[in-house]
Amino acid sequence: MKIKTRPEDFFVKEIKNLDIKEKGDYAYFLLTKKRENTIDILRKLSRKSQTPLKDIGFAGLKDKEAVTQQYISIKNITNSSLEKLKNLKEENYSVEFLGFGDKAINLGEFEGNYFEIVIRDIKPSKIQKIEEKIPFVQKYGFENYFGEQRFGSVMNAEDFIIKYLIKNEYEKAMKEYLLSIKDKRRKKFMRKSWGKWEKFLKHIPPMSKAEIDMIKALKRGLSFKKAFMVLPKNIRLMFAFAYQSYLWNKYLYTFVIRYFRYCRTPFLKWELAFIKQINDEIFQQIKDLKIPALGTEYPPKDPKIKKIIQEVLESEGVTQEILKTEKIGIKLFTDFERPAFVFPQNLKILEKGDNWLKISFILPPGSYATVLLKKLGC
Repeated sequence: MKIKTRPEDFFVKEIKNLDIKEKGDYAYFLLTKKRENTIDILRKLSRKSQTPLKDIGFAGLKDKEAVTQQYISIKNITNSSLEKLKNLKEENYSVEFLGFGDKAINLGEFEGNYFEIVIRDIKPSKIQKIEEKIPFVQKYGFENYFGEQRFGSVMNAEDFIIKYLIKNEYEKAMKEYLLSIKDKRRKKFMRKSWGKWEKFLKHIPPMSKAEIDMIKALKRGLSFKKAFMVLPKNIRLMFAFAYQSYLWNKYLYTFVIRYFRYCRTPFLKWELAFIKQINDEIFQQIKDLKIPALGTEYPPKDPKIKKIIQEVLESEGVTQEILKTEKIGIKLFTDFERPAFVFPQNLKILEKGDNWLKISFILPPGSYATVLLKKLGC
């Protein structure tokens, strides 16, 4: 089965309650886009409206390979800038002015996402299996794994960049980061010109401004350690997020395969496991389960989870001393809690054909539609 065969097959609309007024410090817009990520579009809007990027607020990053709708706010917009953006339509995005308000739109401040997804190249037997599984998922939810988007910095890499930083191997960390690209031909040339920075720059994609600035810093004689600091903090934090998301997924995976009847499905370089069968009594015990990232600030209440976290960290060679480590201007590990299970709303099949179907549902912030699809197909 295939998703995202074309952007229109994967539609996402942000759900957010806006208090819209005739006047206010913030102008609200609905941004519709495809084939571009949120940040790149916001940069374009910043240039078109001559508005500082820091004055444009948004609630979350939306998928590049999809048709997405989300809300943005612009602080103290001028009349001329407002006219430039009103009903703006470009090839891959459009902007609709909604009105004004008194509050900025901030990261994480939205109620959820509404999805309509077309699944293609799917066998009739698989369609029947999904139809049969929908009531199970509606009742018992699905495992709240971090999805593919969380692992962008390691998608084409051999290992997590964090692992090199822990060992103070800054050159290896940078090499892993810069050479983690799909284009094998470009990757080959970059590997050959490593250390010859003028030549290396010729193979960097022109849109990679942050990476170009980092290579220029190396060319000026900065150490690999200091050159990392040229990267914006949000990119450096992605290295930490990717590894911690991997660890958290591993906790939940271990919990599922150790205590339940399950099915497995491939996931990037790893696999995910989903509960196949559970009774109501057991479900009531685990439905509100929260799993911490480290178990330091949020000690796990379930002794099973506590043991699993200890086992996973030990197998990864992550000690208590390493958990406190700071490198390249960021804390490599932070503790947080995440629900082990998430419950989709209004999960249903909208349409279906001989080898395709279209489903819709609503998910809360922080959960992944691609993970739900894996559960349905497992």
